[in-house]
Amino acid sequence: MRFLLAGLILSLSFGPAQAALNTESLPAGAVGIVSMDITTFRASKVGQAIEKLASMKAKDLEASRKLSDKLGIDSKKDLQDLVVALYPGPDGKVAEKNASAVVLIRGKFLPTTIDAFGASNGITAKTVGKHKAWEAGAFIEKLTGEKPKDGAKDAYVVAHSESLMIVASKEFLERALASADRREKSALLPAAVASKFAAARQSWFYLYADASKMPSAKEDVGAEDISLVLGENATDLQLAVAAGFATDEKASAMRKQVKGLQAFAMFGLMNDDGKSPDEKANLALLSELVQKVRIGGDGKQATLDLDFPADKAVQAISNVIDKVQKAPGAPAAK
Repeated sequence: MRFLLAGLILSLSFGPAQAALNTESLPAGAVGIVSMDITTFRASKVGQAIEKLASMKAKDLEASRKLSDKLGIDSKKDLQDLVVALYPGPDGKVAEKNASAVVLIRGKFLPTTIDAFGASNGITAKTVGKHKAWEAGAFIEKLTGEKPKDGAKDAYVVAHSESLMIVASKEFLERALASADRREKSALLPAAVASKFAAARQSWFYLYADASKMPSAKEDVGAEDISLVLGENATDLQLAVAAGFATDEKASAMRKQVKGLQAFAMFGLMNDDGKSPDEKANLALLSELVQKVRIGGDGKQATLDLDFPADKAVQAISNVIDKVQKAPGAPAAK
């Protein structure tokens, strides 16, 4: 779904957000959900390090400036939360040209300013109930100066309220706006996944996919469903991945395959001949990370878990920052 860039471009920089996964206002029936709880992210050690790195990239700084100048959005304060949901087409499956998506961007917005931007730039619009919906492709092009992918022409941008912006496929636009008007609270996740996400209070990235409705994903991974939670506690960066399979045999094969890849990676990282001291240190860090990956699960489920010292993760990001700072023409860190 290329048009999701239309939603993502509006949330390139991080601001405060709500705790844990928030699916309020999403229509029922999603087969895939990706969410970022950015308040927790920005408060984490890893989040602060990544934010510092982002502040050094000229493209990100330019995006933030355009949001402020053209839409009145302060990317450091006003953008709060991002949720992307994917819905199947009429045949119940998800494919490149046979699916719909809804992007919710929560924060603090000025609908009159956003609508004025659309009108002053001659962007095609239509009225849905009390809302003005702007053709996403043209909206993004006028905002960024870059022509978006073709898929963006089939989506619309709506300044729904002072706390919510929506990007939705044209086929799903009316349903998305109706759900937001009602602040719908549908059960979008399997009970086990919902419970897992609710318990991960210090996490900031969530993903769920019903791979049985996504033929390409099912063929590539072989799983029926996949969930992922990424976050940080007081000491560690934490990752938890779970995948359900149609049979015990398929799950067992996946566990063996991942363990084999882990062993192969460990063997490769042991070879530090001819490396500089900095390169050796980076290899040692990667080796520790790979070694801490735990592969588990039983029956039809395979799991992957990681608890890695957050300070060491920050160290790795800091190494990247150092390289960026040394690059010619790099902007100064904010």
